[in-house]
Amino acid sequence: MDYKKTVKKYIYERDGRKCRFCDKDLLFRQISLDHYVPKSKNGPDDIFNIVLSCKKCNKYKMDKILPDYDETIIENFKQAVIDKKILESSEHLKYQELSEMIKSVDRVESIGEITIFQGKNHRFYVKDNNIFKIIHLG
Repeated sequence: MDYKKTVKKYIYERDGRKCRFCDKDLLFRQISLDHYVPKSKNGPDDIFNIVLSCKKCNKYKMDKILPDYDETIIENFKQAVIDKKILESSEHLKYQELSEMIKSVDRVESIGEITIFQGKNHRFYVKDNNIFKIIHLG
């Protein structure tokens, strides 16, 4: 199975086989993937920014940024770390440590080529589905 198909299948399962916008049940062959923050608005290709969509909703949404984008991005980021789809690239941390650290993430500081997530004690720098830098705050 190639990378794109693996990602597509992961997002299909992560999003409960339903369109993220209209909640319609979808068969795998019916799905389309949508950048929650559109590429035209500097949205990254990272897995936390990709959601399941029916073709109708994907077409309707176009390049809009929805008001809940930050909540959705944070939720998807946390789930991707738990599911080991986003890894800490330096491998200094054990998976369990990283899983605990990301629980406090409550905001997106910046989204784009590099996306920055911040929690109470840490800031996570993410690019290409890898956490390449972690800053301890305080």
